[in-house]
Amino acid sequence: MTPATAAGARQPGEIEVAPARAALGAEVRGVDLTKIDDAMFDRLHDIWLEHLLLVFRGQRFAAEDLVTLVRRFGTPVTSSALHKRSLEERIANKVFDLPPEVTVVTNVKQDGKPVGILGDGEVVWHSDFSFKEAPTAARMLLAVEIPPAGGLTYFTNCYAAYDTLPDAMKRRLIGMTIKQANIVDTAMQVRPGASLDMDIREVPGPSHPVISTHPETGRNMIFLGRRHGAYVNGLSLEDSEALLDELWAHTVQPKFTYVHEWAVGDIVVWDNRATLHKRDAFQSDSRRVLYAAQVEGHRPYEAAAALSLPSHSRYAQMAAA
Repeated sequence: MTPATAAGARQPGEIEVAPARAALGAEVRGVDLTKIDDAMFDRLHDIWLEHLLLVFRGQRFAAEDLVTLVRRFGTPVTSSALHKRSLEERIANKVFDLPPEVTVVTNVKQDGKPVGILGDGEVVWHSDFSFKEAPTAARMLLAVEIPPAGGLTYFTNCYAAYDTLPDAMKRRLIGMTIKQANIVDTAMQVRPGASLDMDIREVPGPSHPVISTHPETGRNMIFLGRRHGAYVNGLSLEDSEALLDELWAHTVQPKFTYVHEWAVGDIVVWDNRATLHKRDAFQSDSRRVLYAAQVEGHRPYEAAAALSLPSHSRYAQMAAA
């Protein structure tokens, strides 16, 4: 979706924030992210919390610049640390000579074997590392090589999904938690040591509240994580599946979604705590290379007075426009 164009000319040294014609997202213009100071970052951080996702076009970024940027958002965490294994099969950091804080999302192969993650197929709706006790907070991608078609990324506003639930459903969800088992990845590939035949009720995994309160904005979000390998604690499997189907169908409606069409030099930074995202497939004979980085998050929680908290304003502003 194309961001709305702000009225008026931008003065030298000023930035322009163009909200997307969507339930979340804004393009920020007039910023060289390699030269921002603390005051500018604080301003951008506030804009990010308001819009959930920021797009910076045409950035001339090295991998080290991405690491510098991610450190402004918090403590970087590597994929190896999150997965608690060496990930020796991922050789992209050696192939592209990258620091460990960077993960490579790519379909590039060496000697017929993938060097990075997620290939060229569809990536299903998810929040990153929702199978951890503390899922990641800020997450970002830098577009290095982009195929001529396909590979669009979709983001959904989980504040809006919560805010638009019927009151009866909100009351029902108070105190409910979802177990997040690490059975398949977001490309629907079975994890090492896992099986699709596992009983989700018996598989280890953290449980997170369905109503999750954002630690910085103080607003509620719906927290779903990922569909496969999820179980609503305390329900029968049949009732858990029915509730999850209902919540997912509500949350990923197009009216809550922003769609990003990538160009080389794009940097997209999103709040992984307040969004879900997915990706379209693209042609396997084309190359797609994106550098990813993320910071440590918090353990999701439901505020004591969750039902009395005000709504997040971003979706309401878009709907009223």
